[in-house]
Amino acid sequence: MAARPPARSLLTALLAAGVLTGCGPTPPQAPLHEAKKLDASTSDISTDCGLAYQVTAFPGEHQKELVNLESNALESVHSLSSVYHRNPAWIYQGETVGQIVVDAVTMLRACGLGRAASALEHATGQHA
Repeated sequence: MAARPPARSLLTALLAAGVLTGCGPTPPQAPLHEAKKLDASTSDISTDCGLAYQVTAFPGEHQKELVNLESNALESVHSLSSVYHRNPAWIYQGETVGQIVVDAVTMLRACGLGRAASALEHATGQHA
């Protein structure tokens, strides 16, 4: 069996070291179960806000639809705040859970779901 050329061995060693030290998510990542809750809750909040914008885009009475959207958003707020209470410093998709909460509060206020925004602020102490 032929010996490997020194340059090839060195390159292999450098690549292996790079893989071990330079790759992977920034710690501390949210555990998988909590990341799934973050994914679902932020997606649902975004959807509820999008629907609230659609509902209020035209003149008329929208209270019934907004009450339903607010109720859905409150469920998502509960899930998001439960992850926040486990560890607000966890990283999910490049942001801390604390920053995700602030972003969610801002979004909820902007789309007119103020009760859900206030509930999230109250549950976490995070304000936009």
